[in-house]
Amino acid sequence: MSEALLNSQPTHQNVPTTVKLQNMILPNLDICTVEELYFRFNPKFSMNYEKSIIEINKSEIISFDTYFNSFSIQKWQEHTNIDSININLNVKGKFKINLLNINYSSQIKGLVHQKTITNTELTEVSVFKNIGIQPYKGLLYLEIEALEDDCIFAGGYFYANISNFCKSNQKIAIVICTYNRESYVNINVSLLEKHLLSQPDIGNNFELFIIDNGRTIKDFYNSKIHVIPNKNAGGSGGYCRGIIEVIKRKSDFSHIVFMDDDVVISPEVFERIYNFQTVAHDQNLCLGGSMLRLDTKYIQYENGAVWNKEVIRLKPDLDLRTVENILLNEIEEHLSYNGWWLFCFPIKSIDDSKLPYPFFIKMDDMEFPIRLNHKIITLNGVCVWHEALENKYSPMMNYYLKKNELILNIIASDDFSKLDAIKRIIKFTLREAFCYKYQSANIILKAAADFLKGPRHLIEIDPEDENIEIRRMGEKPVKNTELPFMYVKYEESVNKIENTMHRWLRFITLNGHLLPSRFFYQDIKLTGQGYKVVPMQEYRPTNVFRARKALYYNLINQEGFVVSFSREEFFKILMKTLALSVEIYLKFSKLKQDYRETLPELTNREFWESYLETHKYSKPI
Repeated sequence: MSEALLNSQPTHQNVPTTVKLQNMILPNLDICTVEELYFRFNPKFSMNYEKSIIEINKSEIISFDTYFNSFSIQKWQEHTNIDSININLNVKGKFKINLLNINYSSQIKGLVHQKTITNTELTEVSVFKNIGIQPYKGLLYLEIEALEDDCIFAGGYFYANISNFCKSNQKIAIVICTYNRESYVNINVSLLEKHLLSQPDIGNNFELFIIDNGRTIKDFYNSKIHVIPNKNAGGSGGYCRGIIEVIKRKSDFSHIVFMDDDVVISPEVFERIYNFQTVAHDQNLCLGGSMLRLDTKYIQYENGAVWNKEVIRLKPDLDLRTVENILLNEIEEHLSYNGWWLFCFPIKSIDDSKLPYPFFIKMDDMEFPIRLNHKIITLNGVCVWHEALENKYSPMMNYYLKKNELILNIIASDDFSKLDAIKRIIKFTLREAFCYKYQSANIILKAAADFLKGPRHLIEIDPEDENIEIRRMGEKPVKNTELPFMYVKYEESVNKIENTMHRWLRFITLNGHLLPSRFFYQDIKLTGQGYKVVPMQEYRPTNVFRARKALYYNLINQEGFVVSFSREEFFKILMKTLALSVEIYLKFSKLKQDYRETLPELTNREFWESYLETHKYSKPI
């Protein structure tokens, strides 16, 4: 295949430069086997996973109007200097090939070009040349019909020939922050070594920086892979260490890509990011990767997000097997940020004074892009598969989410008021207490109390010791719980519907905490109402109302924990909540000033190198 960028130095001549745009890829046993994300077909032909080819017989048709193999024509029109494309395929046999266009408004496919080709060997063949892209919106894609038996399709690619191409060679630093996840890291590194770093046409444009917060990763003995032992200062400390290491060689790199350590990703994604950034108009443009669900690989969890005092996920829960949803994904929206499961930004946007905020975990991937204030776009096919966030329950997360949400709002939102802060604390604390999750409620109260200690508290504590303490506070899911799991009870909670009168009764009685004991269910046998089984995520106060005990259960890992009704615990939490609300009211203005004034101090390189003790955890690269 042609090189993504042929010349390593800037080109100032009229000879067209060949620039790879996008490979056509096939499903892979190591990554994803949901074939409808890659191609559509009639049921007669078969995918040969061992050889990574599709075997097709006469009259059979493959269509590539899919998430990974359609071409996002409007994104390339609007954000790059590409005005025409070419398509090569790796095929054997006789085919009729249609180039089609479909857009969101009409969703009617139109023929752009058609060609019949014959290739007696499985080799690369040019199919379409110099197809102007300006007349089209939505997606371009191929439809291939076999005109004889025993035909083979083995991939292809889109490319462009650009005259007067003047762009210095780009290089991307991939930064992964990890903590005791050797198995995930080893799998992803192996895939990247095999399918990206070792490839002669593209591999030299990447280096991998693994920031090892657990100090457990062994070296990979590859000059393009650097393992950096680091103090466990969470994700923000790990990714910040990655930035520090990269900007030591700032002239070597054009972009940084942050990637989670526990994702499944196709190496093709990095090539697409590189190719797009190579020809992008805006040198400050950031690319975000969508998160797809690991348990249901065709469902998109999020395609970027907006922060407006709270998170608004964009295009959530789309089934990406359908053309309608792929086209919907093409509609460009304003993004405040993109999760650091996959986020590419230009290195020239940062310097020694524009580093992440010391959040430990959570909200760092929001605050940093918001402060960069660069345009962020997403592309179909640029994604990771990640375990669904609702399957990763941890009461510890409530601490970081609620504390850091308050800090982010006070830093980034001018209209975030003391009453907004108080409402949040009351809402989230009492919700947990209403649900008998008194330990989780106390974690949120600790988050509020630590927020009130101001920005200095973030750097005075030992983050590892603090994290251990918070882990001890919450409810702990286990395999064998005190109460037995019964699916019929679980289903009853999930499907429970209440009317307005019932909702008001719960509210005025503080979800039963003001009700006399005789109004509670007394029977806690398997068939009784005295204990309920409640989903670990998306639980509601109505699920436990008037019960004595509740089993919170995660169907995915089959773990749970039991909580018991306690009037005493509830009113202790209520009093603490009211006291903290008064304190927030009195201190809010001074806190806002402190957090904003110390922002430059806590996001510069000198602070971070001292905080991370980089002199202690360092090695030559």
